[in-house]
Amino acid sequence: MTGIIKVSRSVKELNMKIAKLEEEHLRKTGQNITIKELEEKLGVDKEEIAFAQEAKNPVESIYKEEGKTGNENNIQLINKIPANENEENNIINKLTINQLIEDLNAKERQIIVLRFYKNKTQTEVRKNTSEYHKYKCLE
Repeated sequence: MTGIIKVSRSVKELNMKIAKLEEEHLRKTGQNITIKELEEKLGVDKEEIAFAQEAKNPVESIYKEEGKTGNENNIQLINKIPANENEENNIINKLTINQLIEDLNAKERQIIVLRFYKNKTQTEVRKNTSEYHKYKCLE
């Protein structure tokens, strides 16, 4: 099953602002702009910048067909994944989870990452997210 991944207008607009700043900075200084400089100029955190930059990349589908090899028909990338059914399900589950996490807002993503990927307790997550938002409000 394949489908279109929709990117919100705000992410597209942020991506265009980033591209414009990158181009201007490169033209003026001859160097690439840093994430820190983008954070300061745009007033958004590095996670949002990274998310916007990642959203502009083309999506690689596991159902994409590779070129013909010899007498074979086109081969899909999914067919190159090891045949172990459990591994295939794990890969599909991880891709699905990643896509769902990307659909969350920045705070929700932060909570999920802290709690389930960095193994933080609920108390640590609450402390980290409240400190994060206090800091963000001061910007």
